Amino acid sequence: MMISAPLAEALQARRADFNARFRLAAQRYPQLDGQELLRFIAEAVDPLAQAVHAKHPDAVADVVSVAYDCSLQLTGQRLSLDAGRYGAIPETWREVLPAAADAIAAQPARVIPSLTNAAHQLASTESADVTRWIRALKDVASQCATPDELLMAGQVIAWQCGLAHYREGVLSALRSLPSKLACTVLGIEPKRYEATLQRLQEDRWFDPAHPNAESLRIVRSAGAFRGFGGPFLQPPLLKSTDNGWLVQSADDYWFLVADAFGATLHRSTAEEWSAQSARKEEHVGTRVVYNGKALDMPGAGPITSSGSSTGAIACTFAHSHQIVLVALK
Repeated sequence: MMISAPLAEALQARRADFNARFRLAAQRYPQLDGQELLRFIAEAVDPLAQAVHAKHPDAVADVVSVAYDCSLQLTGQRLSLDAGRYGAIPETWREVLPAAADAIAAQPARVIPSLTNAAHQLASTESADVTRWIRALKDVASQCATPDELLMAGQVIAWQCGLAHYREGVLSALRSLPSKLACTVLGIEPKRYEATLQRLQEDRWFDPAHPNAESLRIVRSAGAFRGFGGPFLQPPLLKSTDNGWLVQSADDYWFLVADAFGATLHRSTAEEWSAQSARKEEHVGTRVVYNGKALDMPGAGPITSSGSSTGAIACTFAHSHQIVLVALK
């Protein structure tokens, strides 16, 4: 496979060292394939090496060294392949890493693993849109002056792409970004900056892309039948808490965190489920009822459980493995 001169020179300069690393990695990862490693280096590491060489030629050796170690891990764990659930990882390397050459040249040992882990987490989350994350972060990477700005922008975008449990951390750190960059990431005009941050803090169901959405509207769904790749073996039931919902399906339990951008399920226990008392139901038959308003829910049979929390009502259904959330304002 053909590779560029900057990458070839970096590999040749430390050839014995890289070969020793490969032998050690092969002991740890029985599935490590030398040909697959070469393919990944040519297709995913080479674009990064060229981008770094164009602006920071003195940093190429360090960047390639970190990228090689990461490549060993990804190849050894079969995460370097374009096919399958984790194809977003090599795509991130090809698309995002070259665009982030400045930040990577400054701190390769921090930035390369961080972006790789972010892609892995997004790809592992059923409701997340990892393709959108890659596209959006690639677009703003060159506007990030430091590794901190790049990683914070990546976290904000990951939140917007479905990682609802990032919400509190993102909102507490969002002002650390330059306001111009924050506006770009949030997709708003500078004149809306302060008002948007205030609304985001006050209303977890506020989406800057739809600032005038009506109340009592379906905003999100979570979960699916295990046979179709979801977590639920049986139609779930739920109980509301102050900051989300406990969910039961067969002998499994989760905690549901949701907002305007996503819904994520996190493992819980039977003890936590039993300790939480059921609150007043928010439904009648197939309708959600709140403050004198009613909303007919999509045809999935009668609502089997419901409860309000964090400004929304979550519902489960007799003939569905999905949880549907309705925003109250």
